[in-house]
Amino acid sequence: MSNDSSGNFALGLLLGVAVGVGIGLLYAPQTGSATRSMLKEKAVELSERAEEFAENVREGAASAKRNLESRLPHGET
Repeated sequence: MSNDSSGNFALGLLLGVAVGVGIGLLYAPQTGSATRSMLKEKAVELSERAEEFAENVREGAASAKRNLESRLPHGET
């Protein structure tokens, strides 16, 4: 699987999880304040996961660039 399709899959997975959590919270039998608190916690968690994902993508791109540069003749980068 290429890096591009892996990135698209991971992004789709994160989006699916976010939508699923949102729908689940809408149907959960909780008070409004408890639901808002849970939403805030999930938003922070999702933000942290998105940051980790972005860092992984950056590292993968840097690695791919280094790999490509190592395969090119010197001076063609």
